[in-house]
Amino acid sequence: MLLRVRSLLCTDPNTLRSSALKKPIMNPPVGIRSLALSFPSIIRTNDYWIEMSPELVARNKPRRARISRSTELTNSNNGLDIWSQEVAPYLPDPFRGSIERRVLAPNESSLTLEYQAAKEALDAAQIAPEDVDLAIVASLFPEHIGLGSAAYLARQLDLRCPAWNLESTCSSAIIALQNACALVRSGDYRNVLVVVSHIGSNSVDEKDTLSWSIGDGAGAFVVDSLQPNQGILGTKIVPTAVTCGAYSYELVTDAQGQPRLRTRTGENASMLAETAVDFVRSCCEGAVAAAGVTFEQIDFFAFNTPTAWYASVCTKALGIDPERTINLYPRYANIGPVFAIANLYHAAQAGKIRENDLVLVYTNGAAATAAATVMRWGEVALGSVPVPPLSVTPEQERIHLAIKDSLSKEKLSTEKTSSLSREQLLAAKPGEQRQMLETYLLECLASSLQLSINQFNSQQSLATWLDSLMAIVLRGRIETDLQVQVPMEKFFGETTVAQLAELLLNQLALAHLISSDSVADAYQREEREILSL
Repeated sequence: MLLRVRSLLCTDPNTLRSSALKKPIMNPPVGIRSLALSFPSIIRTNDYWIEMSPELVARNKPRRARISRSTELTNSNNGLDIWSQEVAPYLPDPFRGSIERRVLAPNESSLTLEYQAAKEALDAAQIAPEDVDLAIVASLFPEHIGLGSAAYLARQLDLRCPAWNLESTCSSAIIALQNACALVRSGDYRNVLVVVSHIGSNSVDEKDTLSWSIGDGAGAFVVDSLQPNQGILGTKIVPTAVTCGAYSYELVTDAQGQPRLRTRTGENASMLAETAVDFVRSCCEGAVAAAGVTFEQIDFFAFNTPTAWYASVCTKALGIDPERTINLYPRYANIGPVFAIANLYHAAQAGKIRENDLVLVYTNGAAATAAATVMRWGEVALGSVPVPPLSVTPEQERIHLAIKDSLSKEKLSTEKTSSLSREQLLAAKPGEQRQMLETYLLECLASSLQLSINQFNSQQSLATWLDSLMAIVLRGRIETDLQVQVPMEKFFGETTVAQLAELLLNQLALAHLISSDSVADAYQREEREILSL
């Protein structure tokens, strides 16, 4: 220590000043310098499933002619209500708003898409592979089972820098962006290449309706120093652990005997709907606060859109003009973490984002993180334009909110739906509770499907009427009204309305018993304390 102090004392002051000048400036302008996209050659339309699985398509058609007015005209600001309002217009469509999706051809892979996107991002930024300082790669559902694709991609690009994998499900691009910016700002790296891919078509069963909403794609961007006041201004990231179990995964073998990770809708899928609004509000409010701006100052919003109605949910949750965002779901379906890049690319390519605009990007990754970041757009170079859709029109990509602000409160108040509260049920006589529950469930079904309650009976299987989406809606309503949790599996298989009512009664009785015991224990403790005094 003494030698170190003497060394510093003997150092020439001019040398110290020169050394200080080389230190990185606090929060220098760092952000996205280039963007590129890469999609498979096959564009799969709904006709594929109509021809391959006509029975499945027919079974997924709801038995109703119009949207429930009680759902459409609710003007609640509650998170689940907003989600239910925006999903309602898509319930009559067996494909739930899916129109086209890009899927891998036999000669394509996650690596070929990643390579193409990375190459175009580097070319657009005018950076040679040997000049890349770091590569961060997020490969969601690649062909191989095990480690990520970072090393394979680095080898194919002939990079001479470190390359590592990063994953945060659908928020991977934003998490990688935050990491890359921090590393460039610290001075450890001059630039970072970020590559993200989503090969969802390989991870789903084509006989599962989940496959109708899944697409493939890759995107890449270069993070580098920008002009003063440009780049990332503020970020907010929160955990989404409450959505663990929204999807289930299992290892299977495909027709060629190769191992595949199979994705299915999980028991906790309804939590995606219940938390969607809370997460977008929390992240976006936190990001604008960190950036020192307001929602009114944001020029453009980019939301990941895993469903056809997700952009509408986010738009309504934040109370913004739909013209200030974009919805690419009809064109690509769910492309997971690639959406963050695709939205920015298409918005910039269409002139919706210009240099020095304030842009907010939000993503929600199930069982991982939700993230929002605010950036001041720089001079971002773009890769080649992807092949346009076959049949998707600009009107189909417009965001239409399910409820108009002009609806009068008087009109809203006249719309009533059947409901049953936990308190009402517990206050009823034991012999009446089962009938109350069965009637409540039948009324919920009739209201959701816009059919007469006379068309239902308590011995019918719920699966006769519900697909996974409508089951989520019904489950959310039951859990909100009765304050009990219902396993997702109870809405499928051979479970009848009567059996579901029995399950709910048992859970309510157990919850009430636990609550009564807790009150009794508290009373006894209080008595003991009085006696001891």
